[in-house]
Amino acid sequence: MPESQSKMIQKLFIANRGEIACRTIRTCWELGIRAVVGYSDSDALSYHVKIADEAVHLGPSPAKLSYMDIGKVLDAARKTGCEAVFPGYGFLSENPDFARACRDAGLIFIGPGSEVIARMGDKIATKKALADAGVPIIPGLPKVTSADQIVKFGNHVGWPVIIKAVAGGGGRGMHRVDSADQAKSALERAVSIAEKLFGNGEVYVEKYIRGARHIEFQFIADAYGRVIHLGDRECSIQRRHQKLVEEAPSSLLDERLRNEMGEVVVKAAKEIGYVTAGTLEFLVAPDLRYYAIEVNPRIQVEHTVTEMIVGLDIIRMMIRMAVGTPLRLRQEEIRISSHAIQCRVNAEDPKNDFAPSYGTVTYLRQVSGPFVRADSGIYQGCEVPPYYDSLVSKICSVGKDRPTAIERMRRALSEFTVWGIKTTIPLLKKIMAHPDFVAGRFDTDFIDDHLAELLNYVEDEDEILRISRFIAEITALGKNPYSR
Repeated sequence: MPESQSKMIQKLFIANRGEIACRTIRTCWELGIRAVVGYSDSDALSYHVKIADEAVHLGPSPAKLSYMDIGKVLDAARKTGCEAVFPGYGFLSENPDFARACRDAGLIFIGPGSEVIARMGDKIATKKALADAGVPIIPGLPKVTSADQIVKFGNHVGWPVIIKAVAGGGGRGMHRVDSADQAKSALERAVSIAEKLFGNGEVYVEKYIRGARHIEFQFIADAYGRVIHLGDRECSIQRRHQKLVEEAPSSLLDERLRNEMGEVVVKAAKEIGYVTAGTLEFLVAPDLRYYAIEVNPRIQVEHTVTEMIVGLDIIRMMIRMAVGTPLRLRQEEIRISSHAIQCRVNAEDPKNDFAPSYGTVTYLRQVSGPFVRADSGIYQGCEVPPYYDSLVSKICSVGKDRPTAIERMRRALSEFTVWGIKTTIPLLKKIMAHPDFVAGRFDTDFIDDHLAELLNYVEDEDEILRISRFIAEITALGKNPYSR
């Protein structure tokens, strides 16, 4: 009997779009669950709408009028007879009011409880909870309101320091301060951006760890106090604190340190009272001391590399946890004998300060072949709208070891072709070929330190863009661009 028939969920509303919606739809199919999605005006012909079992119009293209409108999302879920809601990442995924509203409406929210989301969304409260659980945290100063506070803190712990938004997440709203004379302008900028992005201008300051690696642990917790971790992920290849390349496991950790950090993660999740999938993120200093920085109470973009090396569907596990299925896996059953790498393909122009690139995808050749996974939200002829996150596809490769996974990623990137928009593919190719990346000699400043050479790729993309736009214009006129 299919798992879904033995549980209450027959129909699931996916409160998201793009690649994560498409990826979740496929898990629903495997479980025998009907998948329902919402869509905005600009997403009427998007891929997640095309493949879902049902689709409901939510409203205008701006996210706050459609995907982030709690009333519209709940109304769509109820009208289509859904019993549960899965938020994915971004949008409403870390909104405690949404989780609470789902449950008040009699819908199963596939994620942590609203109380846990609220606590984890407040970075200061998160740090206190982690410290209370015995997890090492970075020296910091909560609730900063003046530049003088930053200067005193920087002089005490050493420069640089970093300003973060209390309500922030996903690397947004961070500002590095290298010296006392930058404190005032950096604070003003940080508060302004925090208010704009999160509706909350409260910020705090932390010691900036030079040469740090960004390493996170995926964990799973059920409603009966059982918690396991699924290993670590390396997320150090970033631009503006936004991850571009992830891999699992990290090449930095040895078995002793990996086990020690994993035990810390499991203990913290239990003490926080966490249920379902989550991620505890760390910075690891060059001396291998590690410091927790945040808990992500949702599925992560990079969950795919963990799935590749442990052979588990994390979203499937989340659905099962949400209906009370106990966690039957034991920690010793989690075996990692391979290496996986993920590259994020964003609709951005790296040579134009990573400016968003949107328009019609006039030609698309997707990745295929052995030991490669592609999670995509685009198709040939689709529109990439300007209203949402720039991520359009994720490519994963897996191999018996890191060099093999890198080789397969190079092959995958050389095959993946997108015309009509600029993407990060050329930059990702350069990263995969860089000797420091190949040797595992990198930290969170890798892209900033090597940006000039990483951007030194052939500008054949411009010619492709011009040709593809010409083809699109002629095709729109009903003419064959290849006829004489």
